[in-house]
Amino acid sequence: MESVINTIVWAAILQGLLLGLQYIFSKRHRSLANRLLGFFLLCFVMEALSMWIPFSYIGDYSIGQYFDLPEVKLFFPVLFLHYVLEKIDTTKKYSRFLMFHYILAILISFLTVINFMIFIVNGNSLHDYFSWNAISTIFMTNQYYAFFLTVVVFVIAVVEVLHYKDEIKNQYSDLGMLEIRWLWQFIFSVTPIIVMWGLELLRIALGGSGMSIFVLWTWAFIILFIYFVSFIAFQQKNLFDGAPQLIIDKEPSVEKNEPEDNKDLKSMRKALEEEMNRNKYYLNQDLTLYDLSKEMGISSRALSNCINKEIGINFNEWVNNYRVDAALKMLEDPDKINFSIEGIGEDSGFKSRSAMYSAFKKKTGFSPGHYRRS
Repeated sequence: MESVINTIVWAAILQGLLLGLQYIFSKRHRSLANRLLGFFLLCFVMEALSMWIPFSYIGDYSIGQYFDLPEVKLFFPVLFLHYVLEKIDTTKKYSRFLMFHYILAILISFLTVINFMIFIVNGNSLHDYFSWNAISTIFMTNQYYAFFLTVVVFVIAVVEVLHYKDEIKNQYSDLGMLEIRWLWQFIFSVTPIIVMWGLELLRIALGGSGMSIFVLWTWAFIILFIYFVSFIAFQQKNLFDGAPQLIIDKEPSVEKNEPEDNKDLKSMRKALEEEMNRNKYYLNQDLTLYDLSKEMGISSRALSNCINKEIGINFNEWVNNYRVDAALKMLEDPDKINFSIEGIGEDSGFKSRSAMYSAFKKKTGFSPGHYRRS
């Protein structure tokens, strides 16, 4: 049984190493986000090596004590958050936070460099110059802080992706263009690792010693995480790509022709609805707020402001309501009784079956098939 476990562990380590290197050195999909994900995986590999190497010395150099090998736990939360923020183009907002913790993580890992240099010079180590209590205190403080930081960045990642999704709804008519479901999966796939890690630290804080079942479960979930990332890397065609850019955030904060009061908003709403009904812009399956603003000759900020404040819904829901109305007319048309529901959806501007059914449920409370049957 032990040999089977070791085989699984080392297979996962090798998989993580190869996948991490692929993300870092891929020429075809070169990006900062991919490099961050690659280094994130390599940190797992480094931690695994320090945990599972079946010997305690390389030559005369010990690798079984604190800081004999690079301590990388503090890199986990920093790289995790940086990767998520990079994918949704929000890194600048947390640049100082990230910089501070990158420096702190590097300083902690640099203790291994110092330790190795001392060994090269006189064959000693940090443990020969400092007491066990001092070294242990530094090591455990790093563990607890890394865990606390992981919880914090997990919350930040969830909040920022939710905010990003809300903003996207104000700019894209088809949320299939968002395509970041796998990013949610990536975020929440680390949850069991965090939980097991926290339980192990709690056990130690209460006086526990030695290896516990929590450590084994932590590594079981890490192995699953590595294989999961490998799986989605081959299943999701857009895994290497960035998420859609937010348009309004790129525009100047002040627009000359933006409506300033409710009267202006009502006037803009009337013109907007007339243009939408006349030109049927909603039939464009990839319609975005920016596309419509160009057609209308107004800023995307002003357009979004009108839809949100005057109409009271987001851009995505507003456009899909037009598509639902167009689909309803076709579903109730006896001349189109032989048209498939999917075909009617495409002719109404929906890019996918799921988008159509979701819009119908939201607007009418029923699926498209309900209206075909009646």
